Amino acid sequence: MPKSKLVNPYDELFQKLTAPSNRRSEGYNLHLASNFLTFDLKLGWSIDRITIVGKAREHMWYHNGTDVRDVDFKKLMKLNEGVYVKAVGETAWKIVDQFGENVAYIELLQFMPGYARIDFNPNKIKTIISESMKTFIHTAFIEPHFSRADVACDIIGVPDDFIADYRYIEPVTYKVFYSQKGDMETSYWGSRSSEQQIRLYNKKVEQQKKGKIVPQEIKTWWRFELQLRRGKANNWAGMVVDSLAKFNNPAYIRDLSNTESIMIDGLIANHKNWGIMSKKTKSKYKKLLNSANENDELTKAMIDIFELQQRKLKDELDTWLRGYDVTYD
Repeated sequence: MPKSKLVNPYDELFQKLTAPSNRRSEGYNLHLASNFLTFDLKLGWSIDRITIVGKAREHMWYHNGTDVRDVDFKKLMKLNEGVYVKAVGETAWKIVDQFGENVAYIELLQFMPGYARIDFNPNKIKTIISESMKTFIHTAFIEPHFSRADVACDIIGVPDDFIADYRYIEPVTYKVFYSQKGDMETSYWGSRSSEQQIRLYNKKVEQQKKGKIVPQEIKTWWRFELQLRRGKANNWAGMVVDSLAKFNNPAYIRDLSNTESIMIDGLIANHKNWGIMSKKTKSKYKKLLNSANENDELTKAMIDIFELQQRKLKDELDTWLRGYDVTYD
């Protein structure tokens, strides 16, 4: 049986999903536990969303072509309202591109007087806008820091019914949403407001619902997304590795007794069953479920590609804060 290739299309993934990459990792044989099929896949990691918070600068020199003014954060935003900067109330603004699509959201924080935040998806920002935004962050914020970072892995080419069986093995809040046909479309582990939330969703379906064209060559496209807030946003690299160590397909677990198999089926079928288990039993089945990682080649591949791209992701994050080091090790 021919060897499958694990392609690393990071640079092209968000521009042309079918374009081959200049960087390639070693090949992988990926076997479905049910019928041992092999398949080609593409993996690519990216920073999907960033929120930066800092003290709003009270004194900045604003040049309007004829004179120079001393302005604060709010005045600076008001003076720039126009085609690309739109007011959203008195203390919030959105930045749009030439097509009217939202690029970033900026606001003065009501619950933290004197502080402001900017929220954006770096993948949607063109180079020319990117440099202007970096200058804005450097100029308008004092001691900016990350309060949120979403790190995502796009998974292309893995059968839908296979990846839909993946689970994050932690007794946290779990929600799953299905299509009208009964197919899993989105799974959430952890609450939206918590320091960490994991999402696994059908990116191809999401794009099609938004009316966007997905190339015919893309048969399946899923996204694993880790949303990190507050302190965990700074330790983003460690949190990715830690989360992947608990993300796997239970079909890869080996040598289970009949009782263990029934118990695991029950935990997968109803996540709430974790709450009625004793501490000792819970520990046993967490260990059993995480043992799947020893054989789960997709999770291994996600970790390998992350390690290859980790430095590039760190450099991208560092450029937004200009000199403020972002945790890597």
